[in-house]
Amino acid sequence: MLCGMFDATIIKDLTELMAKNITFKDMEAIGGYLFKDRAYNLHTAAGIAEKVSISPLNAAKILIEQAEAKGRLKELFVFVIELDGSMMNGRMVALPGIENMLYRLTRSGQYYDFAHRKFIDVDDHRTLVSWGALRDGREYPVAIASIDICQNSELVKKYKSNVMEKVYYQLWEFLRAKLDAWEGRIWSWAGDGGILAFRGEENVFRAVSCCLDILSGLSVFNMQPSKPIKDEIFLRIALDFGPLKFFTDTGKIVSEVINYAAHLEKKGTKPKNLSISDAVHNRLTPAMQKIFAEEMNFEGRTARSTALTFSEARGQRTGAAGKNRAAVSR
Repeated sequence: MLCGMFDATIIKDLTELMAKNITFKDMEAIGGYLFKDRAYNLHTAAGIAEKVSISPLNAAKILIEQAEAKGRLKELFVFVIELDGSMMNGRMVALPGIENMLYRLTRSGQYYDFAHRKFIDVDDHRTLVSWGALRDGREYPVAIASIDICQNSELVKKYKSNVMEKVYYQLWEFLRAKLDAWEGRIWSWAGDGGILAFRGEENVFRAVSCCLDILSGLSVFNMQPSKPIKDEIFLRIALDFGPLKFFTDTGKIVSEVINYAAHLEKKGTKPKNLSISDAVHNRLTPAMQKIFAEEMNFEGRTARSTALTFSEARGQRTGAAGKNRAAVSR
């Protein structure tokens, strides 16, 4: 029987996290704390003779099963989450991968509030700028995208601010749908542009995919009859990746990653294009790297950009296909 708020997948995550990173001695200490028993012993709890060794995985399973049976599973989760980066039995405990467990927890309608040290219901996990996984004051690897509307000042002069505000809102809704699909977050938005974020090194490809998806989808966005202006909206986007110190109040985040992405977007990116830093390019598959054919030196680093806009690329592919068909017919 599973504790209501924790499904089998989350419990499996906790089991593996503990088995990989918490010592047998520490697990017994955790058991002593949970069950108010200074002499807590995993062998006794499992009914196993002392001479029989217990693997880390089985030790974690024993502790979790007992916590569940005694209605202490929630307390165990809290203890383990708070243990990350804390001292126990004279050593610093690190739990790499705990962010992934916390993120999956948000998808079940709960997230852990580090400030108040408790679980809180969340109606929409996509509203959490931390993904429900990042802790204030901690450093994490994040991919940052700086995005901006091209020639926004001219559009404002032509259509006035009140009309453009409607365009901004529709664009924001369009971007949010794309971000939801690729697990990104909007960290700041000022109407005509902002900062998008993607958590972890494993999600760099998602960051690039999302930005390409945004650029390719703009043609559909521009055709919508509800768009208040006749002019097409074009964007430019730039991406960088690296460590930054996170704060839930994202306005407090000061980072070279954000600065570089913003500078690259404003000074090194053509309209309708995506530019990426060397840190992003190095983490892409060879197939995705080929998209970024234009190379440049930007602020002492190698950056790359999509060589063609999507419409131009489609035109070239269509032309090539036509030539191939003509050759076959001959």
